[in-house]
Amino acid sequence: MTTRSAVYIRLFFYKILLYYFHIPKKGLIMKSYIRFFFATLLIGSLGMAQTIAESYEVGTWPGFRSAAISFTFDDNDLNQLAVVVPMFNSFDFKLTLFTLTGTGTGWRDPNWSGLKAAAEQGHEIASHTVTHPYLNQITMEEQKSELEDSYNTITSNIPGINGLTLAYPFCVKGNDSLLSQYYIGARGCQGIIDKSTPNDLMNISSIVCGTEGSVRTAANFNSRADAAVNSKGICVFLIHGVDDDGGWSPTESSELQSHLEYLKANNNKFWVATFGNIVRYIAERNAVSIAETDVQDNTITLQVTDTLEDVIYNVPVSIRRVLPDDWPFAAVTQNGGDVAVRLKVIDEIKYLQFDIVPDAGAVVLSKAALSGIQGIETDKQPKFLLSQNYPNPFNPETTIIFQLPETAFVSLKIMNILGQEVVTIKQQQYVAGEHRVTWDGKDAKGNLVSSGTYFCRLTAGEISLMRKMTIVR
Repeated sequence: MTTRSAVYIRLFFYKILLYYFHIPKKGLIMKSYIRFFFATLLIGSLGMAQTIAESYEVGTWPGFRSAAISFTFDDNDLNQLAVVVPMFNSFDFKLTLFTLTGTGTGWRDPNWSGLKAAAEQGHEIASHTVTHPYLNQITMEEQKSELEDSYNTITSNIPGINGLTLAYPFCVKGNDSLLSQYYIGARGCQGIIDKSTPNDLMNISSIVCGTEGSVRTAANFNSRADAAVNSKGICVFLIHGVDDDGGWSPTESSELQSHLEYLKANNNKFWVATFGNIVRYIAERNAVSIAETDVQDNTITLQVTDTLEDVIYNVPVSIRRVLPDDWPFAAVTQNGGDVAVRLKVIDEIKYLQFDIVPDAGAVVLSKAALSGIQGIETDKQPKFLLSQNYPNPFNPETTIIFQLPETAFVSLKIMNILGQEVVTIKQQQYVAGEHRVTWDGKDAKGNLVSSGTYFCRLTAGEISLMRKMTIVR
């Protein structure tokens, strides 16, 4: 029996159960015991569903970026809607608001009109339970009430696909069998960068930010994001208060702003997304199957499918295919609609790169001329490059980024406006590639330098590059 046939049989029995028990869906989620039965059937299919045709590759993250970054905000603190949502909108980044749905519980009551507006702008409204209990200290029935009531309250107040992920109050995980009945993923706070496929989608790690956490400055945020790039993993930031809104462990909005500027400047590496969309992408990426069903001289027809519920799992997955030898380029359509496509050149091999929603119709690649191409990207060896430091202006520290085409002995110095050396930050050999160095704003004696303009000078062999930087005390 094929994997797809096995899944269809499971779906058939699932529909029989619905008919027999006359239990309708509540929004996207059914009554608990039927929902859990169906989830159990599907889980057995997910691990063996993926088959990828030769010449194809699925991106670990959308756009074949190197890392997924998610900003999650807890407890309904005031500046999340007033300050943070507009800030993220200005960068076209999306965030997740883990919302307490109870009122008069001793926690901040939800602002449903503000949350609805945020959801309409593409942000995720997700669950932080009703009353913020320690889930391991209440009964199973109380847990069920917290999970189910929170989900139902969110879906009745917020349009779209919301309420399907959970942040554990006090970072304490609840009962697995109950959790899987209501949620597709959940957030813990183990303080690490998680893997591209976490061990447990119901306990994805996050990192506490602000005055009580390990991430306080833009440089701290940047270094965690860079660590996710190195492992192709997931960096989830856990934020409560922002500035002086009275929330726990406040984060300065200016530091967050500087970090978002860094992510935007490096958009080719970082996928900034809601927590729920990251969970959905992981599930789709790991379950997707790609098969060529018809190959002609000028067209190739694909079926891109998965074994997941299409109403929930509808995030596009990024796909690459080696460009056929006699094709200069290709147009791509799905179900008759145009799909954006790029030509990517890696080690002199040409690839088509495009995004496809599984189970949304046949995909057709058609031989085309290069005219009208939306973009050509070429992976080349890096040049000598000294990028602008981030943040800039800064106080007290900043990150200096440089890249080398080959192994070289590097001298990295800070100079004042008179050309006098303030401090030598690094003087050592580096291998080819990109490197990041943090300067703490101190001179050679360990004293903080005064406000003003300085210059960072990189020397490698006969190459000397310089960037201006500004300190504001």
